[in-house]
Amino acid sequence: MKSLNFKRKEDSYLRYFDETQKRSVKKPFNWDRLIYIVLLLITLFFVGKFIVKRYFYIEGNGQVLFESVDIRHTDDIRIYKFFKKEGDDVKIGDTLFTYFLDEDVYGNGGGGGGNSVSISDASGDDYSWIEREIYSLRKSIDLNTVKVGDNNKLLAIYRKDLERVRNEVILDAVSHTNLENLEYQITRLEADNNLLNEQNRIFRRQIGYLMDLMKKEDDQERIKINQTGHVMLTGAENDSTFKIFTSPIEGSITHIEKQPFEVALKTEVILSIHQPNYVHIKGFFNQEDLRYLREGDVVDVEFADGTTSIGYVDRFYSATYILPEEFQKKFEPTTRTLAADILPLTVDDLERWKKYYKLSVTITKRTF
Repeated sequence: MKSLNFKRKEDSYLRYFDETQKRSVKKPFNWDRLIYIVLLLITLFFVGKFIVKRYFYIEGNGQVLFESVDIRHTDDIRIYKFFKKEGDDVKIGDTLFTYFLDEDVYGNGGGGGGNSVSISDASGDDYSWIEREIYSLRKSIDLNTVKVGDNNKLLAIYRKDLERVRNEVILDAVSHTNLENLEYQITRLEADNNLLNEQNRIFRRQIGYLMDLMKKEDDQERIKINQTGHVMLTGAENDSTFKIFTSPIEGSITHIEKQPFEVALKTEVILSIHQPNYVHIKGFFNQEDLRYLREGDVVDVEFADGTTSIGYVDRFYSATYILPEEFQKKFEPTTRTLAADILPLTVDDLERWKKYYKLSVTITKRTF
């Protein structure tokens, strides 16, 4: 039998690790666990925030508004001169502008109201503005005449095609919609021509009034303005042409719609006066939030720049309102909401709200 003799080599390839050395080796940092924990915390934060806002708060949209008055006249007038600019503060009785009625100019008597005064141009040329106005009116007549001519050319083409399209509709060669569109185009052009011709008729009448005004003699009286902005009348008031319009309220002029020498119809706004001390927010809430809202409730207001404030619900409107377009989500049905007026809680809040006129705000209120 062959004997086996294993010879132990002194330099063996087998090695062993000391237990003390094994315990001293550092484990690598577990980044996956850290990312998982961070994502979990973020998810829990947003879920918790959603639950709190959903069940413990109601939220609505609103817009900061001032109490305002739109100044109109009860008659068709022509503005002569404004004595106030946009941004100026006015008091009750301050002169806003002077004007005259076409009836007065044409010699058909008074009308309107207010004091009458005679005004002359500062340069001494009383009729320079009349000449400019006549030129502008004649230019408008010429432009309208050109438009009428172009419309008549189109009408001739459309009317020529009308009978042909009718026959094609009878034969089912084209859709009936083509005939309706053609008839609509003819009706629209005829309506435009009627409007343009009516405008030209009014412009020609205005030119006649202004031509008579150039021939009319006046007393060359001037308007004197005192330091309070009131008009001081001089000369005979009974024989004068121009009238004054005074402010019915105290406030600030925010926008002037008309220009000097421009016609203002009785349906048109001449200027707007806002009362900045009467600031409020018109808020819009979902109809299901009615059970959480009461008059006198305190609400939190957040403006577009992140500024926060406090207000209280003053009153609710008796009917629902369509949510304004800027708050309405696109491609969704029209939403009808509850509307409420919200007033500032303190004087400091009032001063802060004045800076955000016409800006959108977010309104929140706790449900408990």
